[in-house]
Amino acid sequence: MDMETKVLDINAEYLGVPAERLMENAGTAAAREAEKLSYKHWLVVCGPGNNGGDGYVAARHLKRCTVVAVGRPKTALAMKNFRRAKAAGIPVHPYERESFMELLQQCDAVMDAMLGVGITGPLREPYREIVDILNNSDVFTLSLDLPTGFGTETPLTPDMTVTFHRVKEGMDDTCGDVVVADIGIPKEAENYVGPGEFVYYPKPARESHKGDNGVVAIIGGGPYT
Repeated sequence: MDMETKVLDINAEYLGVPAERLMENAGTAAAREAEKLSYKHWLVVCGPGNNGGDGYVAARHLKRCTVVAVGRPKTALAMKNFRRAKAAGIPVHPYERESFMELLQQCDAVMDAMLGVGITGPLREPYREIVDILNNSDVFTLSLDLPTGFGTETPLTPDMTVTFHRVKEGMDDTCGDVVVADIGIPKEAENYVGPGEFVYYPKPARESHKGDNGVVAIIGGGPYT
């Protein structure tokens, strides 16, 4: 699933829709759906990747929120939107269990922007700890794109998920109410082969021989193509 997302992002950029715009659209759409609800103060929990970047964008567009950062941003886009959120005056706190529990009491709802697609293996700490806290809390939780831990044995079970572009494979009732948000990925990015498909190709080792890297198949049409 992570591979499919990368393909779409690369193809969308090739078609003139950069990843930065997709992230802005995703975060804006999430905030828009959140503002339709009756909660006044959101606690936005952001991870280090681009799912966290979506959360930082959403935080800028929410009327009132506090952010908890679970680790420093590790991608350029997540870092850019982390800095934008801080520059906008949004309170950003590093994750620490005791302070998190206090912030949870002060907010009306939680936005989960910790981990999206691409999780492999069991959920690690501190994500597992946070998921356990939220799953045992009565607070309303909204996940971005996919709930943190989706596909693992210990996933977050939110009340609602705002997923981007389309419903992801395997999404079920454990994702809560699912809303699909259009974030501007062109149809062509999904329907036609583009540069994104190269992510499926394994990188050959430097010392490999051409015979080690598979066989080329050429599929042609009529005699003049």
